[in-house]
Amino acid sequence: MIDNPLPDQVMSQNDETYLSEQFYEHCRDKAIEICKEFDVDESFYDLFTEWFTDLCIDSDEGYSLINDKSLIDDWWEENSDMYEDPSPYKDYEPTDDEMMSMFGTKWHDGL
Repeated sequence: MIDNPLPDQVMSQNDETYLSEQFYEHCRDKAIEICKEFDVDESFYDLFTEWFTDLCIDSDEGYSLINDKSLIDDWWEENSDMYEDPSPYKDYEPTDDEMMSMFGTKWHDGL
C-alpha cells in the first residue's frame, strides 16, 4: 500500500486557514472593543479594524497590544486626511484653536 501525502497536506492547509481566521477574528474583536472603550463613532469601526489587523500582523506583539487611546490617535493621524470629520470620536469638541481657524481672518479682525 502506498502512503498518500495529499490528505496530510490538505489537513495542514485547513489548519493554517483555521488559525488565520481565528487571528483575524481576534483582531476584529479587539479593535471593536478598543473603539467602544474610547467612544469612537461606529462609522469608523471597520476602518480602524483594518488598520489594527495590519498592525497586529506586522507586529511581533500582535496578541498582546494594549488597549490604549494612542492606537486610535495613531490610526487617525495616519488616515485623517481621507475623511472630512475632524475626529473619529462621538462626542468630539473642537479645541479653541480649531474653532478660531474655522472662522478665519474675520474672527481675528474683530479683536
